[in-house]
Formats: sequence, structure tokens, C-alpha cells
Amino acid sequence: MGVTIRVRIALATVALLGGLLACALERPLPSDEPIPPDASAAPQVVAAYHLVEDGRQQLAIGQTAAAIATFQKALALAPSSPHANFALGEAKLRQADYRAALIYGDRVARLVGNDPEWRRRVALLRGQAYEGAGDMARAREAYLDVLRLDPGSGEARDGLGRLGDAPPIP
Repeated sequence: MGVTIRVRIALATVALLGGLLACALERPLPSDEPIPPDASAAPQVVAAYHLVEDGRQQLAIGQTAAAIATFQKALALAPSSPHANFALGEAKLRQADYRAALIYGDRVARLVGNDPEWRRRVALLRGQAYEGAGDMARAREAYLDVLRLDPGSGEARDGLGRLGDAPPIP
């Protein structure tokens, strides 16, 4: 485990125990940032969240295999973490392992229930996975699900455009 990862785990644990995490979570969340765990989350859940952040950085610079290993460590700490499951789904999508991406997306859907932001993210992941797998009908439905949750989603509109569908302008 790298020094950066160990430091992040230690800091997350200290922040949780010191009550600082609740303050940090009060800020508004941009739509492209990972959704942080609840302030009452167990230390291993917070540590897993930070591992996911590290894995996302690895994924961003093209280190997909390293990112997957980091996401799997996060999942070992917190098996029911939607963050780790979703990140693994995104990484599997990058590897063109569409079946695995859908499996992780389905896990997230079961874990988060009706949370609209998570539902939007999962629907987009499904759309991209179905599109990659060549199942255009399911991809279309997933992209339309995204638009029902977020009518301004450029990613869903782009996906529908790739499928040859012109999404309605709200």
C-alpha cells in the first residue's frame, strides 16, 4: 500500500473520530464529484471512500489495472460501498468488460435505493455499457432514464446521438 493511501486512511479515521468529517460534508457537491459517505459512516467506509478517490486518480491517468486493484481494496474494507462498486463498474467499462460494468452498476442500484443522483449515475453507466456491448435498445432506455432524472445531461444526449436518436429539447 502506497504512502499516500496510508496517509489518506489515517486522516480519514482521525477526521471521523474528531468530528471534523461532518463539517467537511456540508459543502455543496458538484455533480461530477463522488458522493461522500454519510457523516455517521464507520471508519472503514470512510477509508474505502478515500481509496476510491485514489483509484479515480489512477484511472484518470490511464492506470486502469492499478485503479481496479485500489477499488478492490476499498471493496474489501466496505463490501456494501456504492462508491467502490460504482468505481469498479466505471473501470470495467474502460476495459470494455461490459458485463462486469453492468453487474457493478446493478449492485450500486440495490445499495442506494431511490437516491436520484445515484440512480442517474447508474443509468448512465448502464447506457454506456449497453452501448459498448451493442445492445442499442437497452442503451437507449438507459440514456432516456438519465434524461428523466436530469433533463440537461449532456452525456445522455451524446449517447442518444451516437445511437442515432435525437433527444427532445426540454
